[in-house]
Amino acid sequence: MRTGLDERAFDAVPEWVARRLRPQLDRAADEVLTELRRGGPPIGAEEAGRARAGVIAGIRHFCDLVEDPTAGWERVSAFYLRVGRHLARDGRDPVETQQALRRSALAACRTLGAESGGLGLDRGVLRLVVDAQFAYMDAVSAVIAAGYAAEVANRADGRADLAARRCRTRLLHLLLADPPADADRLAALALEARWPLPGTVAAAAVRRRAGTAAGAPGEGAALSAASGGLLADFGAPEPCLLVPDPDPSATGRADLPDALLRDWVVAIGPTVPVARAADSLRWARETLSLAVRGVISDAGLIRSAEHVPALVISRAEELIDDAAATRLAPLSAVPPARRERLAETLLALLEHNFNAADASRRLRVHPQTVRYRLRHLQDLFGEDLRDPRRCLEMELILHARLVHGGVRRHPTRQDAH
Repeated sequence: MRTGLDERAFDAVPEWVARRLRPQLDRAADEVLTELRRGGPPIGAEEAGRARAGVIAGIRHFCDLVEDPTAGWERVSAFYLRVGRHLARDGRDPVETQQALRRSALAACRTLGAESGGLGLDRGVLRLVVDAQFAYMDAVSAVIAAGYAAEVANRADGRADLAARRCRTRLLHLLLADPPADADRLAALALEARWPLPGTVAAAAVRRRAGTAAGAPGEGAALSAASGGLLADFGAPEPCLLVPDPDPSATGRADLPDALLRDWVVAIGPTVPVARAADSLRWARETLSLAVRGVISDAGLIRSAEHVPALVISRAEELIDDAAATRLAPLSAVPPARRERLAETLLALLEHNFNAADASRRLRVHPQTVRYRLRHLQDLFGEDLRDPRRCLEMELILHARLVHGGVRRHPTRQDAH
C-alpha cells in the first residue's frame, strides 16, 4: 500500500543517523514507558511489554526509512496496515494507538536531543530528524486508519455476503419446492436475495467425486460461481444448484466452473419454466444416479436430455426385469457365455430389421456368424421373432438389460431345487 509519506523529509536526513540510532533502541523504549506511566493509570506487565515492542519496531522502521525511504516505506506501510486491521478485529479504537505513537515520538525526540545520548547530532541535523519523525507519524497514522477502515468494511461486507448467501439458499429451496411455492412469496424473497427471477431455469444435482475431500477447490469455485448468478446449496444432504435462463440448445458447460466439474459429478436437468424447477431437479437426480452407478459416463457436464433412453428404461427397471423373465426365458437354457453372444446378436438384428449384413457390422463379426446365430435364435424363440409387438418388447428389454449389467439367467423351477 502506498500513501502520503513525505519522502523528501527522509532524504534530507543523513544516513549515518540511522546507524547511530539503532543502538539506542532499548533506551528509547525505556523513555517511552516512563512517559506512559507518568500521570496515568498503572500499566500492567503485558501492556508495558506491547508498548515497548511497539516503540522498538517504530524506531527500527524509522531507521529503515532514513536508509531507503522508498523501499523502506513498502515494508513499514504493510506492517501498520496489518496493525490497523488487528485493531478492528480486536474492537480497539485506532485513536488510542495513534496517540501512543505520538507520545512515543516525543519521547524519542527527547532521547535524541539529550546531551548524554551519544548520537552527536547538531541542531541542524536534529531538526531534520524531528521533521522526518513527525512526517513518519502522520503517514503511519493514515495507514493505521486505512487498515482499520478496510477491515471494518470487509467484515461488514462479509456479514452482508453471508446474509445474502443464506437468503439465496432459502430462495433455491423455495424454487425447488413441490408443489411450487406462492408466486408473490417467491418474488419477495428473490428481491431480498437480489436475484432477478428468470424466465427459465435448469436444476443440477451434484455429488462429490471419490477421493475429493470436503473444502476442495471445486467447492470454493462453486460458491464463487453461486455469487455470480447460480443458486447453490452444497451443504444439503443432496447438493444441488439452479442455473438461470440456460440456453436449451447449448452444448457447453452452462458457465459452470472447471474446478466444479473436476471435483464433482454434475448432472443437469432440462430447461423448464421457473414453476417447474422441481421437475428439472428430479430428472437431474435420476441422471446423476445413472452416472454414479456407471450406467452412463460421469465425465464433464451430464445433460439429462442426452440420456433419454437410459432414463426411460431406468423408470421401468422393475417392470422390465419381470417381463424379461418371460420374454427372454428361451435364453435360460443356453450356457452363460453363449447366452450373452446370442442376446447381443438378437438386439443387433432387432435394431437392423433382421438384416444380417448390417447387424454383423454393428457386432464386428462375419455375416455368416450372424446368420448361424439367427438360426439358433429362431429355434429358441420360434414365432415370437415374427411378431412385431413381441420384437419391440424384446428390443426394449434387451437394450435395458445389456445396458444395466448384461442378460442374467432367470431362475427356473429346476433351479429352485
